[in-house]
Amino acid sequence: MKKLFMAGLSTALVVSLAGCGQSGGSAGASNDSGKKVTISFTWWGDPTRNKVYDQVIAEFEKKYPNITVKAEPTSWADYWTKLSTEMAGGNAPDVIGMHADYASDYARRGTLLNLNSYISSGVINLSDFPQTVTDSGKLNGNTYMVAQGVTTSGQIYNEALFKQMGVSAPTMNWTWDDFVKDATALKQAFVAKGEGTGHWGVDDESGEMQPVFEYYLNQHGKQLFTSDGKLGFTVNDLESWFTMWANLRKQGVIPDAATAAQYTGASVEQSLFANDKVGITAIPANQLYLYQTQMTNTTVGLVREPSTAGGKNGEFVEGAYLAVPEKSPHPKEAAEFINFFVNDTGAGKTFKIEQGEPGSTKIDQIVKPLLTPTEQTEMSFISKTLSLAHADPYPPKGNDQITTDFTQAAQNIAYGKMSIQQASENFMNQANSILAGN
Repeated sequence: MKKLFMAGLSTALVVSLAGCGQSGGSAGASNDSGKKVTISFTWWGDPTRNKVYDQVIAEFEKKYPNITVKAEPTSWADYWTKLSTEMAGGNAPDVIGMHADYASDYARRGTLLNLNSYISSGVINLSDFPQTVTDSGKLNGNTYMVAQGVTTSGQIYNEALFKQMGVSAPTMNWTWDDFVKDATALKQAFVAKGEGTGHWGVDDESGEMQPVFEYYLNQHGKQLFTSDGKLGFTVNDLESWFTMWANLRKQGVIPDAATAAQYTGASVEQSLFANDKVGITAIPANQLYLYQTQMTNTTVGLVREPSTAGGKNGEFVEGAYLAVPEKSPHPKEAAEFINFFVNDTGAGKTFKIEQGEPGSTKIDQIVKPLLTPTEQTEMSFISKTLSLAHADPYPPKGNDQITTDFTQAAQNIAYGKMSIQQASENFMNQANSILAGN
């Protein structure tokens, strides 16, 4: 049986993150080899986020003058394809941003460095990390990644747009029926004002297997993957999901296939939501401030993912991590950079909650007083919803391709290339075939 990736990460995490006292200091001794070394670092982000990472890098280079960090940021849309190619070619950056959805694939293929020796030797200090956060980076007892931050997901909405259109805004504990009703009401309001063309109620989220479909499954007592690496849902569950979105598309509540494809992977500033073209979209909660920064003419509201009446909570713990490729030529310097990133007081003050609540309780307490009102809202949301979260099974090897196939199935339906039944059955066959090879 495969080990649960987020085993034990629960309410206790939130409490422990919030409950520890503050302590200052920096990240420990600098590189003492005297040799000039250049390491590369890649992460996913947009221009606003990239500036934050660049500042952390500058602070690191100031304290570690013998190590130069070459920044290689990539958009989320291109990140995993690019990283997959680099990992296969053995030329991936020395430090890589990692996500729970993809960690299993890389770790099980033996392409991530086991960080145990760097932790036991103190190069990477996790003494201020709750055990559950430390464990969240482990597979089969070995640590392959260290948390930058933990978060949950939700739906954001444009408060001014809803008010302007005379439509009631979403509420924190809304249901999928409310979701459909609110998004439809917004679209109808656009049409009534003669603005129906080019404006929609909500983004097309039909292809978002992780996390939105995963939330939907959890609420129905299902899982995306079982603990032994099988699909945790049926073709009927998938058909129900795609049918809801097809109905919204048919009514013009979500963008048409071509428009949705055009904006897939768009940066925050170029997104349909940030340009007032849609009123609702799904995001990781730690990205609220990114949208608010771009949308100075409104307040961006944040509510939970829609729930299922009488169903279970859909929340599960998400987060962003740092890892080192097995073939990195500079593993010690990469480990020193990770240690600085997650433990240095200055780095913490700069990075704050960019990827969610900091993994270190020390940094968490230092950061809280520094947050803007939007970031306070973000932090409060994450804390509340983490208290509802459970541990979902660690995604199995092949998750990357399965995610791609899920998106393709959604697009085949949107473009009318396949019926809902055909696309759903095709996806199930593809996914089961991939998982059978593990």
